[in-house]
Amino acid sequence: MAAAGMLLVMQRCHEELVRLGDKADAAESDPGAGLRARILAQARWAENHPGLYKVLHENTVHRRLGKPFKEVMVQRTIESVQRCMDAGVAPADDATTVAIDLRTAVNGMLSQRINEPDLPWPPAVEQLDRFLTKLVGIDHPATRG
Repeated sequence: MAAAGMLLVMQRCHEELVRLGDKADAAESDPGAGLRARILAQARWAENHPGLYKVLHENTVHRRLGKPFKEVMVQRTIESVQRCMDAGVAPADDATTVAIDLRTAVNGMLSQRINEPDLPWPPAVEQLDRFLTKLVGIDHPATRG
């Protein structure tokens, strides 16, 4: 029963993260700025809900496969990356691979900030912009749009 309750909480959190990301992405006309806004919205959520973020990413229940709600956020990131590629904002590549690399970097960044808060972290937005440049190939995402 405890696992079922945790799955329900995880589903609601994932749905909220997707909603926030979709809203932020839709508010931008440039796909690079939209991808950046999507990731920043999710990063702000993690910053404001560190305990829930840890539950989403650092427990054995989360590792179970076959949870469609978990796949939605990955798919949205793939779609956002593909829009960047289609618009010529990012170089053509395999959008799935690029999106998974980006999600891995962002999730690692967020987890490390939560678990190691006393390290001399650079501003999260600057770190994210480096990820977007190095992993997705978007030049100067902060000035796009």
